[in-house]
Amino acid sequence: MKEVDEDGLAIRPNKTQLKRELAQLQKLVVEIIGLGDADRAKLDLDDKFLEGVKRASAMKASSGRNREIKYLTKLLQKQNLEQIRSWFETRNSKHSEENQHFHALEKWRDRLIDQGDEALQEYLEQHPHTDRQQIRALIRSAVKEKNTGKPAGAGRKLFRWLRENSAETEESVMLSGQQEL
Repeated sequence: MKEVDEDGLAIRPNKTQLKRELAQLQKLVVEIIGLGDADRAKLDLDDKFLEGVKRASAMKASSGRNREIKYLTKLLQKQNLEQIRSWFETRNSKHSEENQHFHALEKWRDRLIDQGDEALQEYLEQHPHTDRQQIRALIRSAVKEKNTGKPAGAGRKLFRWLRENSAETEESVMLSGQQEL
């Protein structure tokens, strides 16, 4: 049964909006094709769709691949789109959080090298379980390296140490939170 307005005329769907939705679905299909098998298994897709995804992923960019993507777009409309979209949103937010954490560690490294003891004191206040001698030695090496213009080996070492230390701090916080329960 067609929808009608108050004048009794049939209401047609907005073609532009339908094209936008179709383009979004095609983009989603391309993202699914780019996933690994383990990630695809988490999406709870039907076998027919997964077979098409495997065929499309094996193809190089061509008109045949484009036809396969269009076919998969039709099949995708029958899937649980909300579950698929929420999985991608969760995945993308995790990547975003990891990038933010990475950039925060880079800022700490740069501050520790540039500002010295002042930044170190602030870092130690935020991370009280830090091995003071080890971080001081790493900072000294990175500052010396920066002043002599050598390649950034010690700076990378300091960054790796900060990353490992932040992971250990997160684990100890989680463990102490569990012990309080």
